[in-house]
Amino acid sequence: MQPAAEALRLCAAAARVEEYAARAEPYTLAALARSHPAAAGPDAAALDAVGQAHHWLLALDTVAPIVARTLLLLAAYPAEQEALRAEVDGGGAELPRLRACVQETLRLFPIVPDLVRVTRAETEWRGVHYPAGTAVLVPALFHQRDPEHVPAAHQFVPGRWLRPGAAQDIRMAPFSHGGGRCPGEHLGVLTAAELAAAVLRGHRVTGGRPTVDPCLPLPGILSSAGIRLTLAQR
Repeated sequence: MQPAAEALRLCAAAARVEEYAARAEPYTLAALARSHPAAAGPDAAALDAVGQAHHWLLALDTVAPIVARTLLLLAAYPAEQEALRAEVDGGGAELPRLRACVQETLRLFPIVPDLVRVTRAETEWRGVHYPAGTAVLVPALFHQRDPEHVPAAHQFVPGRWLRPGAAQDIRMAPFSHGGGRCPGEHLGVLTAAELAAAVLRGHRVTGGRPTVDPCLPLPGILSSAGIRLTLAQR
């Protein structure tokens, strides 16, 4: 797409978001963002509460591959799938165990495998001084799969996300940490868990392609485009 056409498309999309936000129902994310106290304060222009909707839409773009990978892993780990049964059939909104499965899928196969950050202050690393403003590449996929620091690094272990403080564990950063943490984190995990639950309420995932062997280390890359799932009614 030509740059001018792309710019027009983005402007049209932004206009549609603004139009929707102006008449959004009070319980929606757009209305809550617009009514946030900071949206009326001195930093309202920098906050761009309605503009946050673009981040939410980007988060939703990642949901399909996350759900496909999560269900494929549950097919390979039937005991974990069975453990979800009561939670999914209960119809609750929290789904902590299924959300943990989604988070573990993102640890193994992060949507963004490498993070780029910029230092805010002068930093010393292994005897070398780096000025503020130094760009740093953080290979999140490597760190999250590093067997020297992450137990069962190449296996699907959702229970690790149910431990207190797991979301702040710096060894695992599918959404990064600190001020640069992804603002679409909760929306993405919630939506992926709900979609996976909708499948699991009436079905068991009995198999899929590519074949995943739970007795072997999981592959480093798992393309969602090639995933095919086999479902059986419960």
